[in-house]
Amino acid sequence: MCYLLVTLMLFLKEYADLKLRPRLNKDLHNFQGSLNRFSARISRVMKRSDLERVLEQEIYHVLPVKKVAFLEVDTDRLSELKLDPSLADIRESVISAVQASANQLVIGTVLNVERGICVIAGKKLNILHVLWLDVKGNRTKYNLDELAWLRTLANYSAIVYENLYLIESLVEELELEFQKQKGADTSPWLLRLIFKLSEKERRKLASDLHDSALQDQLIWYRNLESAMLDHDMSPELYEKLVNVREGLLDVIHQIRETCNELRPPLLQEMGIIEALEGLFEQAQIRSNYIIDFRYGVVTADINDEQLLTIFRIVQELLRNASKHAKASHIRITLEQQRNDIRLTYMDDGIGLKLEDLKDSYQHMGLSGIKERVHSMEGVIDFKSEPGNGLEVEISLPLESVSWDRESEGDSDGSHLAG
Repeated sequence: MCYLLVTLMLFLKEYADLKLRPRLNKDLHNFQGSLNRFSARISRVMKRSDLERVLEQEIYHVLPVKKVAFLEVDTDRLSELKLDPSLADIRESVISAVQASANQLVIGTVLNVERGICVIAGKKLNILHVLWLDVKGNRTKYNLDELAWLRTLANYSAIVYENLYLIESLVEELELEFQKQKGADTSPWLLRLIFKLSEKERRKLASDLHDSALQDQLIWYRNLESAMLDHDMSPELYEKLVNVREGLLDVIHQIRETCNELRPPLLQEMGIIEALEGLFEQAQIRSNYIIDFRYGVVTADINDEQLLTIFRIVQELLRNASKHAKASHIRITLEQQRNDIRLTYMDDGIGLKLEDLKDSYQHMGLSGIKERVHSMEGVIDFKSEPGNGLEVEISLPLESVSWDRESEGDSDGSHLAG
C-alpha cells in the first residue's frame, strides 16, 4: 500500500510539474530573450566553471529539462572517457556518437545519445567541451527551434571558451617569464603590467568599500543620530550612545582613509606636489615623525603612470619609516633635473647594513620600491648604516622610447589593464 501511495505521489508531482511549469515560468521557450540575457551574462565570466553555471541556468530557464551536465571528451582517448556515475548509462553511446561523427565535430554539432542529446560547445585541439541534456520532461524530441537555440548558445560559449584558453596561455607565459628572470632583473614591461593590474584591483577594492561598507556606516550613523534626537532616554544610555556614535565616526574616517590610500583622489588634477602634501599631512597625524618636504619647479608634463609611481614610492617609504625604521624626522626632496625627476628620501631611523639589504627587501617593502623604479626604467640607490638612518635616491626618466612606442598603440594602456 505504501509503495502504491509513493508511486502515485511521484506521478502527481511529475504531472503537475509538466502542466504548471510553462505557466509559472514565463521564460520557457523565450529564445530571443534568453540569447539577450545569456550574451550579457557571459561578458562577466572569468572562469570555465562560471560559464558552465550560466549556461546551465539558462537551459533550465528555457527548456523543460530534468538534468544538464558538462563532459570533457578527449577524441584521442575515447576509451578512457570518465563520466559521473549517474551518467554511466550514456558513456558507450557518447563514445559511439563521437566516433561516428569524427570528421564533422564542429561547434554546434548535435549528437543523439542513449538518453538525451549532446551539443559541442567548445573545442581545443583534441579536447571537446560537450553539453549533455537529458530527455525533456514531456518526453518529446527536441524540435528545430530548440536545436537552433542550443547551437547559438554553443557558438557563444565557444567564443568564451577560446578567450579563457587565451587567458590561461597568457598566465602560463607570464609564469615562464618569471622563471626565466629568476636571478636576474625582471623585464620592465612585465613589472609595469603587474603594477597596472595591481592598481586596477586597488581601484576596484576602493570603489567597493566606498559604495558598500562606507555607505552602510553612514546610514547607521544617521539612524543613530535620529534616534538620539527623537527619543527621551536616561543620561547613562545617552552617554553610551554618544560613545557608539564616536566609534562609528572613527570607522567612517578609517574607511575613507583606506579608500584614499587605495585610490589617491584627484592625483592628476591636484598635481604631484599637492597630492604629496596631503599624504604627508595625514601621515603625520597617524605617526610620530616630522616630514620636511622640499620641492623645486616641475615644468615637465608627468603622465598618470609616473605620477602614481612617485606617489606609491613615497607612500611605501613612509610606511617603512613608521613600521620598521623608527624614524622621528624625514626629509623628502622632489625636483626636475633636465629630463629626469629626482626623488630623495632621508630619515634618522635605525638604518641597516647594505650587505643585508637584499634580505631586508622582503620584510621592509623596499623590494616593491625597487621594482616600481625598474618598471619605469629608472635608477635607485640605497645608502644606510646601522644607527645612521636610510637614504634613498631615485631618478625617473621623463621620456622613454618604450613608453612612446607603447603609447602609439594604446595611449591609455587599456590593453594592459584590461
